[in-house]
Amino acid sequence: MVMNLPYDIRALSAQKLSSAGFDLSTCLAGCLVALAAALALSPVAAQTRDVNFAVVGKHAGYEQTGAGKPRRQYYSFFSEIFLADGTPLGEAVLVRPDGREVQFTDQRAVVGPSRDRILLIRGGRTYDSEAEIDREWPNGEYVFRYSPPGATDAVSIPIRLGEGAYPEGPRVWLEQNGGPVSFDSVDSTFDLAVRYTPFDSGRSDPREIVDDMIFVILRDEENYKVDHSGRPFQGQRFMLYSDTERVIPAAALAPASRYALSVEFAILEETSRGSGVPVMSTRAVTTALEIHTLPPLPQMMDQG
Repeated sequence: MVMNLPYDIRALSAQKLSSAGFDLSTCLAGCLVALAAALALSPVAAQTRDVNFAVVGKHAGYEQTGAGKPRRQYYSFFSEIFLADGTPLGEAVLVRPDGREVQFTDQRAVVGPSRDRILLIRGGRTYDSEAEIDREWPNGEYVFRYSPPGATDAVSIPIRLGEGAYPEGPRVWLEQNGGPVSFDSVDSTFDLAVRYTPFDSGRSDPREIVDDMIFVILRDEENYKVDHSGRPFQGQRFMLYSDTERVIPAAALAPASRYALSVEFAILEETSRGSGVPVMSTRAVTTALEIHTLPPLPQMMDQG
């Protein structure tokens, strides 16, 4: 971050500063102290510590059986605020284009597989058509609003959810040891490569905040996440539209088990930053399918 100082210190030489009665090292030290103090008090820095990013979007859910073509099942609405580790922030609302306010639910307090470090809004139900979800959740400007801990004023960050198109639900297939593997015959002793049709409508972000993304998630029979491809702005690797596979390590798999696998393509309609927080609107699609691992091999008795 470069602050707008009343003069450009980079254009002044040490000789000129000295001749004007300045000690360069003392001046620079003072400037750095002042800058650090300003950043510590700035709402931008405060927001970045509390919230990693926020998203609002509409979603189309697909289901794939075996190697068949994915079939669309429903549409849904969601919004999420991804919280920084340790923040006490727990209350926020989403202001709809019609002015109605919807309260976020703190998922950190949830018992079970839905527990997460996020504030969440789910649309309440699923919808059979785009027209139906658009009536219930109109396109337009949505606003994230929350009060940071210790702040006197609430933060409001707008983002526009437009009338963009949903990408096609990806078709998914599996590979192990360099060859195809059936969805009901996964070997839990080998890494599992999840591959999918290309995200052809994915694009890089002209604002250079974040490009269109892919998420691959594996859940166990109790719906707990056993493998996740990663989220942005959290210091970990995550997948972009140009990625062609996700390798799930064998350590995430158990024999004789059933898993739910999902592959999501997320088109980011708009990206922005407000109070230091990246925000985005999205049209996303997810293909969900079930996979099964083989039972363990029988133990061979030592005949020696």
